Amino acid sequence: MSERKIVGAWNEWGRLREAVLGQVDDMIEPEYIPALIWVSEEGKKCLRENAGVLTREGFPEKAQKMKNTIDTLQRVLIEHGVTVHRTGPVTEGFEEEKAYLKDVQKGNYSIGGADFFRVIGTRVILLNSFHLPFRRSYVWCVRRMLEPLLENSNATYIATPPPSPHYTRDELYLENGDIMTDGHNVYVGMSGNASTPKGVAWLKQLLGDEHQVHTIRLQPELFHLDWLLTLNRPGLLTYCPDALLDPLPEPLAKWDKIEITLDEVAGANNLSIDENTIVVPDHLQRIAEAYAKKGMTVITIPAMETIEYGSGPRCLTAVLHRDP
Repeated sequence: MSERKIVGAWNEWGRLREAVLGQVDDMIEPEYIPALIWVSEEGKKCLRENAGVLTREGFPEKAQKMKNTIDTLQRVLIEHGVTVHRTGPVTEGFEEEKAYLKDVQKGNYSIGGADFFRVIGTRVILLNSFHLPFRRSYVWCVRRMLEPLLENSNATYIATPPPSPHYTRDELYLENGDIMTDGHNVYVGMSGNASTPKGVAWLKQLLGDEHQVHTIRLQPELFHLDWLLTLNRPGLLTYCPDALLDPLPEPLAKWDKIEITLDEVAGANNLSIDENTIVVPDHLQRIAEAYAKKGMTVITIPAMETIEYGSGPRCLTAVLHRDP
């Protein structure tokens, strides 16, 4: 009998063993809705003018730069011993998937590997529950990649309830960009534009008494927690004080902190390969230097365009297995 595959993640910094990255070819420009309040004014104008345009056709230079970012990240991860999988395109002839919810919000999102599932302990949570409808149609591509990887594994495989096709702001939404883990402590960000109280309540019920779930309220014009706060290694976090409505949760209060500003967009969205090695966008030089001063090995990659589309190094990387 073949050896059972190990899947699991217990924190944000254990040595990364296996991960999933997305791809650019199926990206479609999203239609503007109020939950995209965090996008720049220039970006909002672009969304209103280009909703439904295939990104690689309408913006080939940006698409090529995003492809370069993801390919560079893949190379870095492989060089550090990480097994990397890539999501595939929408299956030929599956027009229903391409059309799903496009009457609610045009667009498709295929670069954010971390968006579509989250591993907490040995639970693999398929995230069907995006606040932005245009992000929901790619989940079947992710399933076709993910589910074979979970065969003969130790994982418990669960899915969030899919939101109604009728868009409202207060549905059960739970998004990986809002979730941080530190052993038995789980932190969920809430700006009002991604995860919602119903999503947090669902996660609390799923995890039960073995985890303490802390809500971190964010300013209402922001998006995900992981652009504004990440846990980089034991006792070190990166965060933007101006983004939070309340003090840090008590378990994090005494951690060493690297502070960022709101102008350093996605400044916390950095990926720890292990507790001594971190991937940072190359244009965030001040933040990269701050990690280096803390004794971390810093690897920089180009990520300006993927951040413009909502994903820094952490968002681009779905974690299947980290060491405890």
